[in-house]
Amino acid sequence: MKFLLLILISFSVQAQTAIKIKREDNRFLFFQTGIKNDTIVKNRSDRFLLILPDSLSQHIRINVKNAMLISTTSDSIFVLRPVPGMKYSHSKHDTIFETLVEGPCHASSEIWIEFLNTKNRHIFLQNKFLAK
Repeated sequence: MKFLLLILISFSVQAQTAIKIKREDNRFLFFQTGIKNDTIVKNRSDRFLLILPDSLSQHIRINVKNAMLISTTSDSIFVLRPVPGMKYSHSKHDTIFETLVEGPCHASSEIWIEFLNTKNRHIFLQNKFLAK
């Protein structure tokens, strides 16, 4: 009888113990659509897919030198448009993609882009392209 009571108590304790796991998707996507190339050519290799998960979108800033990202009719396709001599920063808050002018930089055909986590100042991704 004691053995049966011990088993019932152990099952009731185990039933109350539950582990909850919060799943977060911290991946983001940024890559060229169509022809993949380090040279940005208008209407050929200037379109990029950019997907930021909700868990990261509030904390990512995209810094671009000598170019800017321009949103298109699709919410995840952006055009990387060369703008020599200017720096821009981009961020996404809720559904709004904000573009801020950061000021001048050394005019060059080299386009620098970096994804920065504003929480810990960690650079996720950094890349260089050439504008043609």
